[in-house]
Amino acid sequence: MPNKQIKAINFLDSTKHELTKFFLYGDEHALCYKSKHHCLKDQDLQLLEKIYLDLNDDNFDSLLDQSLMSNSLFNEKKAVFISLNKNRLNRELIKKFQKILEYDTENILVVEILSLTKKTIEKDLINNIEGDAIFIDCFPPFESEFKNFLKSNLPSYLNKTKHIQVFLEMYEGNFSALLNDLEILKILEIDNEEMAMKVFSNNGDKNNYKLIEHISKRDTNLALSVIESMKRNDRNSVALLIWILSRDINAIKHVSQGKNIRSLGIWENQVQWYKEISSRITAKTIDKLVNEVNIVDRKFKGVLNGDPWNGIKDIVLSLSA
Repeated sequence: MPNKQIKAINFLDSTKHELTKFFLYGDEHALCYKSKHHCLKDQDLQLLEKIYLDLNDDNFDSLLDQSLMSNSLFNEKKAVFISLNKNRLNRELIKKFQKILEYDTENILVVEILSLTKKTIEKDLINNIEGDAIFIDCFPPFESEFKNFLKSNLPSYLNKTKHIQVFLEMYEGNFSALLNDLEILKILEIDNEEMAMKVFSNNGDKNNYKLIEHISKRDTNLALSVIESMKRNDRNSVALLIWILSRDINAIKHVSQGKNIRSLGIWENQVQWYKEISSRITAKTIDKLVNEVNIVDRKFKGVLNGDPWNGIKDIVLSLSA
């Protein structure tokens, strides 16, 4: 069976997956993030065991076999997330990709190859190795695709030609930033045109942008005042803060690794704040904060006991230290 290739914005509109192997490639972070979660849309997450592997690991072949062939006492199915951070392929890596593509399994395989060029992926993987996988193109969409996405995904009260044209000009192809603001509409349950346009037109003044600036300047009082304001105005905005902190911590990690963070939906005039924080935070602390955000998320969803707002404040204080 030949591999399938699909644009991420079209993949996100798909209602059912016929295959179980997904390869994500491209540098539009929000598309990668949403596509990764969409790969699991047909699964019961409570019954899914998650396993994480590095394709560059010397023992990858045996680890993959062990992950897929061993039985789980508590989970019906497994989702194996495989990552590769190298920006070029060699014979050994191609053999590992071939093993994945030829693997016969009902478990879910999600492979992230975000540092390879589109040309390399198409030439050396999609068109060179037989398999039954879906290759999801997470590179920035063309303007025509951008426009079609807006027509299909904007709420009815915003789905007007004049607004679509404004969004195309406002975001200038920055698809991650657009997805960020569309997510805010859902999280804050905004359902009228006037309020929605304020979200888009005032994106330079939103609390999340001020929050990272206050954190960077170690102004804990102002940073915590943003949290208190959001809590006071809408207690459900904790979900938005979880998303913001996850993105910001990921951006800090990218900066510390010398990577470009514009693809994460970070505006150019804010890069300085992430650089400042990365200069004073260790990799160990970043990993600790990632874990703390996950705990806050589980408290918010009721999986763990505790007030998620206290966890958010602790994370902000750690970043501001």
